Amino acid sequence: MLDHLLGELERAARSGGGRDEVLRHLDGIEAVMETHFRFEEKKLVGVLGGADRPGADRRELLGPLA
Repeated sequence: MLDHLLGELERAARSGGGRDEVLRHLDGIEAVMETHFRFEEKKLVGVLGGADRPGADRRELLGPLA
């Protein structure tokens, strides 16, 4: 979806699309990215909340990232 929206923005910019047209494309890109990151944030908050265990071994929690 994002690839499509970026392609449309590029086409609008290259064809001399007006300010309003370019802004519409940017608004669409913003909406998709905001929705995606909101979803990711909800997933990460749950995972990170479950990792809040005082005294836990970092290697147990993070594996090879520790």
